[in-house]
Amino acid sequence: MNSATADAASLLLNASSLHNDAHFLRAVTGMADSQEVVADSAIYSESGIKLLDKGGRIDSRLYEQLIQHRLATSIDEQLSTRNAVDRACLEAQVLLLSGSTPLGQLLAQHMGERHHLLLEALRHLKWPQPASFKMTVMRHQMPELFEHSVLMMMVAVFLGVQQGMEPAECADLAAAALLHDVGMLYMPPNWLNPRHKLTPQEHRQLAAHSITAMLVVQGAKVYPQAVADAVLEHHERLDGSGYPRHTKGDEVGPWGRILMLAEVVSAFYSKFSDMPAQRLSLMLRMNHSRFDAALTQHVFALLAQAVPAAATAVTHTSAEVREVIATLGAVFQHWTACKRKFPSQWQALPGGRAGVYVDLRMQALEKSLAESGSHPRQQADWLRMFEEDPSSMGELVLINKEALWQVNNCIEACVRRWPQLLQPRTTFDAAMHDWLQSCRTVLGHAALPAAVNADAAI
Repeated sequence: MNSATADAASLLLNASSLHNDAHFLRAVTGMADSQEVVADSAIYSESGIKLLDKGGRIDSRLYEQLIQHRLATSIDEQLSTRNAVDRACLEAQVLLLSGSTPLGQLLAQHMGERHHLLLEALRHLKWPQPASFKMTVMRHQMPELFEHSVLMMMVAVFLGVQQGMEPAECADLAAAALLHDVGMLYMPPNWLNPRHKLTPQEHRQLAAHSITAMLVVQGAKVYPQAVADAVLEHHERLDGSGYPRHTKGDEVGPWGRILMLAEVVSAFYSKFSDMPAQRLSLMLRMNHSRFDAALTQHVFALLAQAVPAAATAVTHTSAEVREVIATLGAVFQHWTACKRKFPSQWQALPGGRAGVYVDLRMQALEKSLAESGSHPRQQADWLRMFEEDPSSMGELVLINKEALWQVNNCIEACVRRWPQLLQPRTTFDAAMHDWLQSCRTVLGHAALPAAVNADAAI
């Protein structure tokens, strides 16, 4: 059993631990310092101790008292606040984002008269008080994540409409999208700091956030199982490279397929202000085996209407492009050299799964690059042709940066899933460690840590 599966089993057996999660309680009490939060009923510990009277106001001074006791019931079922994230708030947010963000504007333009179906889904939305309260906490404490969740919901409902879903189905799909990242409220706040280097333990917690969100959805007891399944699967990939369960193909449900694609679309528009449509289109073309083909076509049709602003065009010198090409070529060369050091029949060794995983990822990446005419060997041959064509040079940079991102993702996943590679004891492990270290050096990253606890694997 890998540690991601172990984490899932542990959480499923102890879902009540969410009632007493220190990070969630910190977020709630932190919000209450600037926004009135009142107890609708007296709050008790499991042992019967009254911690707060009905009508009492929550603030951060209550945090230490709350974490010293196990609560009898989930605290968000007993609290209320003004200006909560209710259906009317969500409708207003959709209208705001439809006019103020590039992705929202693109959806509104593409859907045209059908744009009202996004609001229609919200009017059918099952939205119990705990869901409303949690999203209120997210809006207050993590506003960027809240906006991302609403935009993702808009993309997910758009895809549901394109697939011919009925309004009631779109409403449940909307709930899944809105709540897909609610597990982040149970994460340590360090992950919000872009400069913070996540520890192996924090990586493990991050990978478990979709499990936590699934438990939250199940705990609401108003949604069909398809909603919980989709929330659990929103970071899976059809080729098995996602998390937390590394499911693949038909193991991923139809709503999970929608959420995984909607999450990527909204994330790209949040991350990139420069040519997000072009970057996203390229990424999807290079990763066609990871996402549902029919759904991806709907996204391509959406992105086709995006017109890049001339002001955002970025020029690249041939020297810059050659450097990126050389970096990618070095990664492939290092992997070829690494495999030469493997003992015979290495695939059957106890640690061989790590090598199989990397080999499949590298083969898939090389094939994808070759099919698009963008393998480092091919690029070196016709780079000179593009030196007077800024748009083509920009395309080359995007292709290579996406490929390097995939390599980096492969490295990080390998370290998390097989931490024994950081303390190699066999010839095979030593070869893998050398490849990981060589790639991190080529990519300009810090050296691998000397050791990591085995429990940190994902």
